Amino acid sequence: MAVINHFVFSEWEMVKLCLSRAITFSDFYLRSHPFTSTLLITSGFMITTFISCHTGKKNDFTLVDKLWPMISLSCTLNYTLHGYLNGNVSYRLLLILPFQTFWAYHLVELFARRGGYSSGFEDHRWAKVKAQLNHDPIQLFVFSIFFVSIYQPLMLINNTMPECILWEAGSSSLNFGDYFFLALYVSLIGFEYLCDEYQQDYQVAKAKYKGTGKITSGYTKRQLERGFCTVGPFAYSRHPAFFAEQLIWVSLYLWGAYVSGTLINWSLIGPLEFVIFVVKSSGFTESISTERYPAYKQYCTQVGILAPLPGKKWVEPKAE
Repeated sequence: MAVINHFVFSEWEMVKLCLSRAITFSDFYLRSHPFTSTLLITSGFMITTFISCHTGKKNDFTLVDKLWPMISLSCTLNYTLHGYLNGNVSYRLLLILPFQTFWAYHLVELFARRGGYSSGFEDHRWAKVKAQLNHDPIQLFVFSIFFVSIYQPLMLINNTMPECILWEAGSSSLNFGDYFFLALYVSLIGFEYLCDEYQQDYQVAKAKYKGTGKITSGYTKRQLERGFCTVGPFAYSRHPAFFAEQLIWVSLYLWGAYVSGTLINWSLIGPLEFVIFVVKSSGFTESISTERYPAYKQYCTQVGILAPLPGKKWVEPKAE
């Protein structure tokens, strides 16, 4: 705790020096810890998100979904730039950056395919949240401040806390362990991409069946009429992409722990917070799916919610 208090105090002193113009902003940026400048950058995202919630369409929380991948990517870019400008660029962050850029691009492109950037789009989960709050303007205003505009962006930069440890390692030599964790990180991004593609392909096939009655190759009529994906990784996990997303950030933590030689360190806060968030949000998504799809309860009894479980696998019912 004393170390944290010292860090906060010293960084706040740097902020005061910059605000009083005792040092230039560039000096402040180079001399302060990159997490401080990352927090300042994210504050801009927070303010923008809050303004978006209350301009145009009232209580439109969609902007935070649009910015989700960009917030995390901006953190990695900032850590990398900070090291470079200080003459101690992190080789590990340089390895991570192109793959995290692909991860961010994939999430943006996936959201765009769902119509997320079109006018008037709103994720069905936000509509459910508003209904649970009875569309009460005061509750929605408080929710827009603390959960939408502050908590979610803050959670995303906390996710990147392990990258601070990789930043601290700077240009120290890479070894086999570094390449192992890089391979694990890249594999998990690839797995998340695969899961999202399975889901997207299914939704396209389902929409085609509803519109034309034609069954896309690789699916059966029963699968399309059921309404939710049960093929590929979805036969082993009800939310495999969510599970992969958790593991992506956990793998970065393990990489940082390996580099620092300390299994339990302060950067655990970020991935732990995110894992809890995904577990809770998955439960919320489950409640919506259970209401929407009659067969979903049976699916829940056969398949684990996130991590694949021994003996748990979706078995397609035999045709009657």
